[in-house]
Amino acid sequence: MHGKHRHVPLAFAAMAMLVGATSLFPPAQEARAAWFRPLQHKVNPSTQSTGIQGKVIVVDAGHGGRDSGARGVGGIEEKQITLAVAQKLARYLQQGGAIVIMTRTADTDLATDRDRAMKQRHLGDLRGRLNVVRRQRVDAFVSIHCNSAPSPDWRGAQVLYLKTNPHAKQLATIMQEAFRSELLPTHRDVQSNRTLFLLKRIEGPTVLAEIGFVSNPDEARALTTGAYQERVAFAMYQALVRYFSDPAAQHVAEGGG
Repeated sequence: MHGKHRHVPLAFAAMAMLVGATSLFPPAQEARAAWFRPLQHKVNPSTQSTGIQGKVIVVDAGHGGRDSGARGVGGIEEKQITLAVAQKLARYLQQGGAIVIMTRTADTDLATDRDRAMKQRHLGDLRGRLNVVRRQRVDAFVSIHCNSAPSPDWRGAQVLYLKTNPHAKQLATIMQEAFRSELLPTHRDVQSNRTLFLLKRIEGPTVLAEIGFVSNPDEARALTTGAYQERVAFAMYQALVRYFSDPAAQHVAEGGG
């Protein structure tokens, strides 16, 4: 989850249940389903015709350090899943020729000691992520999060964007299509937002990807496996390639993020 400003059903995230993995995880044979098999997709580093070649892309793994994010089925923590997926996405992007900047590469946040002393750790962390973007010219920004809800029935990946940012809406739409194609079934559509700190302050193709509900037993099980994390990362990689391969999006890179 992405902070105190939450969309429905994130308004209920504080009530997310901590449930035992034994009782709620699907049967063992489910692990042999296609979702848990290693991907056959490979990025060919010798083929540098992808639209992302040379693009500067910031990959933001949500939460970290004291901030575990949402806790889900079996006690899994959002911060661990987001970092694992971010690292996999970074690898795909680098293989495709992009220049990747990660806001974090370990289990930490970006707040300063002064932020913590003033009891502004959360805001300081967000400012730290924003500062990563402002240090250089950026072509795209992707923040990775997991969702949570009181009911285990809520499920599906969803991409958020700032309502007034047309470039973000374009990338979000492409990424949502990739999620529908590559991930566990999701009937969610992209969702606009007016309040999220980073989406409001970063121009160009800036999105926040909620990659699944850790409170849903199917998605929780999948999100803890390396194979499914690869699937999520590759879907986001595909979306970025498609976005930057669209001639209509090329002027975004000229303006930066």
